[in-house]
Amino acid sequence: MKKNIPKYQTSINEFRVELKKHNKPYFILNELPENKVQVQFEGKMRGESVVWNACFQTIEAYAKTHTVAEDPKQFINIEIEDKVYKIQVALNLKQFDQAAVERTIIMVRKYKRLQLGKHEYGARSKTE
Repeated sequence: MKKNIPKYQTSINEFRVELKKHNKPYFILNELPENKVQVQFEGKMRGESVVWNACFQTIEAYAKTHTVAEDPKQFINIEIEDKVYKIQVALNLKQFDQAAVERTIIMVRKYKRLQLGKHEYGARSKTE
């Protein structure tokens, strides 16, 4: 984990200060490339600016610790705990590099109807 960056961010204003201080558009909390990446970035939930505390992972990485169907689907899972906005995204990728992280952040930011809970989409065999 990178130095001086809290594991979970809750205050959007404090987060913006940290981003500016480090001259970054988001924080990646582990090294790339990787199958599972922790990321913090600004986004929207129900029209409100929030700090997303995200876990982006490949379907294969997710399958190592969870039971999955024979043809698992990609998914987004959103939870809010004590004002901490958590989002888990599992995609049909070989690994996450800088470009994949940035595309995933853009995908989350552009999706206007994010809702709590797990939302699956696209069978894996159809996204390869």
